[in-house]
Formats: sequence, structure tokens, C-alpha cells
Amino acid sequence: MSESGRATLSVLRQGSTLRCIVPFILFAVAGFMLNASVYSHVSSYCGIAREIATFVSAAVFFALFGASMVKPSLIDRRLLTTVAVGCLLTAAVALEFGLMLQVPWATIVGLVCLSVASAWAATLVACALVSLPTAGAALASIAAGVALGEVAVVIHPALPYNIGAIEVLLCNLLVVVLMHPCAGTLLGEISSSEAPASLELSNPESFLHPSHGLFACVLLFSVATGYGLTLGEVDNAPASFGISAPMVVLAVLWMIISGSRDREDTLFSFCVLLVTGGLVIAPFMFYSDLSSANVLIRIGVRCFEMLVWLVVVAVGRRNPLALLPTFGLVRSLAALGTDIGAVAGHTTNNLVGTNADVAAMVAECVLFLFVALMWVGFRKFSFSAAICGIVSMGGVGYNEASGEKGAMNRVISAGEGLYGPVSREVPVAGEGAASVAAEDEPSQATIEERCRVIGQAHGLTEREIEVFAFLARGRNGQFLMDHYVVSRNTVKSHIKHIYAKLGVHSQQELIDRVEHGE
Repeated sequence: MSESGRATLSVLRQGSTLRCIVPFILFAVAGFMLNASVYSHVSSYCGIAREIATFVSAAVFFALFGASMVKPSLIDRRLLTTVAVGCLLTAAVALEFGLMLQVPWATIVGLVCLSVASAWAATLVACALVSLPTAGAALASIAAGVALGEVAVVIHPALPYNIGAIEVLLCNLLVVVLMHPCAGTLLGEISSSEAPASLELSNPESFLHPSHGLFACVLLFSVATGYGLTLGEVDNAPASFGISAPMVVLAVLWMIISGSRDREDTLFSFCVLLVTGGLVIAPFMFYSDLSSANVLIRIGVRCFEMLVWLVVVAVGRRNPLALLPTFGLVRSLAALGTDIGAVAGHTTNNLVGTNADVAAMVAECVLFLFVALMWVGFRKFSFSAAICGIVSMGGVGYNEASGEKGAMNRVISAGEGLYGPVSREVPVAGEGAASVAAEDEPSQATIEERCRVIGQAHGLTEREIEVFAFLARGRNGQFLMDHYVVSRNTVKSHIKHIYAKLGVHSQQELIDRVEHGE
């Protein structure tokens, strides 16, 4: 076993790590009961309820992405936790009424409220994972949680819809209660920080842009998730996939004990092969009781889910302000893709009994699109390289008056991200960073003179030298937009050219160059 494997296994005994494993088990059980008990009952009188609830989940996560990028002060932990608990109580009443009496509107209200609460519960889990003291603890929590969650699903007995609904609600409530204190400090500092949309202008390599390949990959796999979940349903419940548990456990053990630097990309290739295999044999399973296609797809998407969690947490450990935007967009696309895949799965099921040729054509279209898009877009895509490309912005929560570290500083100064070393602890290059970066400088004129000398030596234009000086004094992108009365794209273009000519990747690196007169 590698040294990293032994270190990862050792942290499993830590209390904080064990606490972060529990939500994955609870989410897995809740998801299983929701699909196998609640949705299977609801489909008999309101089949569209599942798609509506999933779409609302996508909308909630997209709202999280937007709020955390533009106005993080809206991410109020106490308020949103109160809203989540209120939604769970509302869902309990609405589902009790809607499921028992088969009232469509009450059922939809209950499932929508459940989606909102579940979204906030997952957000708390992401923040708690990033707040763990070491990268090994985060890796152990995610890997062990996914594996144990799959085992819990396999051994969990089928329950009546009313008991299943109660269990789903309790699982989400327990996650909120467990994670609320763990995520508190980090969420508090994120909500009081400068807007990432502003910081991203001067620190473009500290955030994953929405056009990044990760998000397209998540969307594709989520379509496969929805398709595999609904394909060949038995009594409107997902097909059995008991053999998936040992396979997922083996994949998790390999992730933990492997010392390979590209193990994440190897796992990704494994996921692609499994999903492709499941889609290939899907048409042959239409008239049999076998669920081989579902099992292969299930194993692939579960391993991919683990990989995405690892990626999101790795991004958050390198730049905590990128955590919620990345997580929100990932989960929004995941929910949207699942909805699309579920529609394709339902369409296939409906056609099997009437026109098997058309049903097979739908299945092969899904296969072709998955393989073609993976081949065209992700032949050279590397998860490890994508994460290592995130440039750390440093500690956001640093209190200059008291000299104390906040949660964000502890994340940055932990020394290691999940995918390699992170940068040393430095202040964020925003308004508050100016005094730290320039505290040893005799005057603003000295900064401007240094910027002019460095700028002329590297071929900067007069306007670029002016922008360079503002950035060196800690000014952000929003300040430049207001000062020059120009668009976001214009400022972004100036900063991009300056960074390219100077050979830097973040505003902090730029400030360091001016400090050292390089």
C-alpha cells in the first residue's frame, strides 16, 4: 500500500472524518427510497411530479451558483438552514396529504420543498468537507461515504411509500443538523467576502469558467444517470442493482490505496467504459428480467459521482471562494441532465411494448451521443490537470487587526489540496489586500514607478501600465470597470494581456512581482 493510502486510511478514525461520511450514507438511502417507494407510487397519478422536482432542484442549485458569484452575502447560513427545515416540515405535511389521497398539487408542493431542503443539505456537506483539517480526511470521507452508501442501498429493504417518505425527510433533516455546525465558519466567511464575479476578473485562473469541460462532462454523465435509473423500471421503480455495491467498494478501495498521480483520470476512463457498456447492451435487455445494463451504468455513474465530489472539494481547498459557484453549477447541470435522461428512459420503456425497433433506436441514439461527445470533447481532458490548474488566491478570512486565521486560511495553509500542493497562505488580492501587499512600500508613487519600469520591460501599453498599477495596489476588476467606465470584457481583456506579458496567473503573483521589483 502506498504512503498516501496508509495516510488516508488512518484519518478514517478521526471524528470529523466519520461525521462527514454519514451524509453520503443518508443521501444514498434517501435517494433509493425516493425512487423505489415514493416516486413509484406518485407515478400512478402524477407521473410528471418527479421531473418537476428534479427541475426545481436544478433551478435552486443554479440560484446558488448565481448568488455565490455575484452577491455571496445572500448565502446566510442561519436563514437558509431555517428555510430548509421549514421546507422539510412543509414537505412532511404536503406529502402526507398528497400521497395518501393522491392529490397531484399537494404531492408536487411536497416534492419541490424536499428538493429545496435537499439542495441546502448538500451545500452544507460540501462546505464541511472543505473545512476538514487535511486533504486526506476529505478524500477518506468522500470515498468511504460513497462506498458505504451503495452498500446501504443494497441491504435496505423496500418499504411502503408512506414510511419511505418519512425516511427520506428524516435523512435530509439529519444531514442538515449534522453539517450545520461543521460548515458554519467557512460559510460565514464566504458570505462576508468580496463577490467572486469581481475577483474572477483579476484572478481568472482561480475559478472554473462555466465553459470548462468539467461541467459538460457532468451533464453527459447525468443524462446517463437518468437513463439508467428509469430504463426497464419494474412497477415504476428502478431495476435491481445489488451487484453494484461490491464493484463500487472495490473502486473506492483502489482510489484510497493507489499512489498513482493520475488515478482520477484512470477512474474517469473506467466510468466511461462502464456506462458505454451498459448503453451497448441495453436493447438486448428489453425482453428479459436481467438488469445488466442498469448495473453497469449504475456502477459507472456512482464512481463518477465520487470523482465529481473529489474535484469540487479539491477546487474548494485551493480557492474557497470558488467552492459554491463550482458546486452550484455542477449540481444544477447534474439535475438537469438527470431529467433529460429520465425522459429518454421513460420514452424507451413506453416504446418497448409497442415498437421494439424504435425503442432500440432511442437507446442507440443515447449511446451514440454519449460516445461521440466523449470522444470529441474529452479524449485529452484531464481531471487532475484541471484541478492542478486552479491557482490559490490565499486566505480570505484573515483578520488583520487580531492576526487570527479564519476557516479559509486554515484550508489554504493546510499545505495540500486533494490533487497536489496549494500555494502558501497569502491575502486575497482585493481591496483589503492592498494594505498587506503594500505595507512595506514608501508611497503609491513608488508602486507606479515600479509598475512602469516592469511594464515597459515587458512590452505593456500605456493603458496596460495604468491597469497594472491599479492591480498592484490591490484594486479589483469592478473598480477598473467603474474607473474607466468600460465593460467587463474590456477589463478582462486588459488583465489577460497583462498577465500573459508578465507571465503571472493571479493578482497576488502580480503584487509579489512589484514588491520584489522583478
